[in-house]
Amino acid sequence: MSETHYQVLQVSPQATADEIKQSYRRLAKEFHPDVNGGKTNADLIIKLNAAYEVLGDERQRRAYDYLFEPSVAIPRQQSDPTHSPRRPRTVGREIDEDLILWLNQVYQPINRMVNWIIKPLKTQIHELSADPFDDELMANFELYITNCQQHLQKIDKIFHSMPNPSLLAEIAANLYYTIDRVADGVKELNFYIMNYDESYLHDGIEMFKIAAQLQKETNKKVKSYK
Repeated sequence: MSETHYQVLQVSPQATADEIKQSYRRLAKEFHPDVNGGKTNADLIIKLNAAYEVLGDERQRRAYDYLFEPSVAIPRQQSDPTHSPRRPRTVGREIDEDLILWLNQVYQPINRMVNWIIKPLKTQIHELSADPFDDELMANFELYITNCQQHLQKIDKIFHSMPNPSLLAEIAANLYYTIDRVADGVKELNFYIMNYDESYLHDGIEMFKIAAQLQKETNKKVKSYK
């Protein structure tokens, strides 16, 4: 019988998210060629990454437990977290007021938080480059990623707090894609923290560059409405 994801990561099915994360990071570091005399077990690393990709994501873990570990399966949430309340359509002067309201209460706060995520990355990577395997430096970088994840949670709530005016549909779409690229970048950087694979670091940086370009283009469009 093949190993379960829990066995691969050497944790119990009742392990917390933090315990899974710590075990994955420990194993990834233990078997990394740079700290293992240049030797590597490609099959094991693939299994570790596959296991953490599932168990490190709450929704994927629930699905996995439901299919393969029914004794520990967690009930699925029935609510739709992406649902946002809709207000009646407005006309005339009220449309202008809605436009200004959305820009002030949705676009601008999100734009600031995106900057809080993207702008520190260069400095963070520079500091970490001194020794990526130094626990203190990696802990500082991990704190940065944790802050990014917290900002993304706030961004998601703000983005769904009110519908965008139809006149700003293109701006709202650009903003959505910017947030999506930032979220992808943070996810890649988090994988780098776990297994020290520089390909994830590179992909995370590229995602942030795409997000920054989208943000720049969106800012230009916003100026035309002011």
